[in-house]
Amino acid sequence: MGQAGLQQRPDTFTLDRKLPAAEQVYRALREAILTCRLEPNEAISENRLCSMFGVSRSPVRTAITRLAEDGLIDIFPQRGTFVAPIKLRQVREAQFARSALEVALAAEAARHWRDADTKALKANLARQERHARAGDGWAFYLDNESFHQVIAQAARMEGVWGTVQSVKTLWDRIGHMANRVPAHMADIIAEHRALVEALDSRDPKRAAACMKRHLKSVDHAIARLRPLHGDYFVEE
Repeated sequence: MGQAGLQQRPDTFTLDRKLPAAEQVYRALREAILTCRLEPNEAISENRLCSMFGVSRSPVRTAITRLAEDGLIDIFPQRGTFVAPIKLRQVREAQFARSALEVALAAEAARHWRDADTKALKANLARQERHARAGDGWAFYLDNESFHQVIAQAARMEGVWGTVQSVKTLWDRIGHMANRVPAHMADIIAEHRALVEALDSRDPKRAAACMKRHLKSVDHAIARLRPLHGDYFVEE
């Protein structure tokens, strides 16, 4: 697919000259990597990106440095810059951190749960089902994010959701790839439905256990994807 894949949605990369260029380049490239329009192990050309975004090298290099810090780009002196493969050790570490936070959030949310929260999540689930039927993985991802954010809000700890987002970047890339498989989206919806029922019961232990089971979905996603894209994954 390569960097030509960036041009599949050119509107995404029209820069607002009133805003910092480096931040916009970073966000555009990050989305392209997470959604695998820039695939693992793809070479990154600074010249190509400068031309594409209409900017100098400075904002491109700043964006690439930030993406390297995120674990999404590998920089090899004298060899080049590449989209990082999916590093399974780092994914497992992210899974450990995310699970600790979100299981605790689910338990706390159950203690404060309201009927309005159930209504919000059921409306969200209806949108997820529409996106799955349409095969719209990006819209599905956005509503998946909103689903989990509602739980953090219900727990009265929305600030913790920001921390969750900071540790799950590598997880998200697997999720975007898995969303191309209809069975994966169907599984996620079923798990979300069970989670709504657990939260609606106002039982913290049940909600925590249900969230813990749900977050193991990354293991199922990896098992589905490795036979199809073995070169995307490394054990380090």
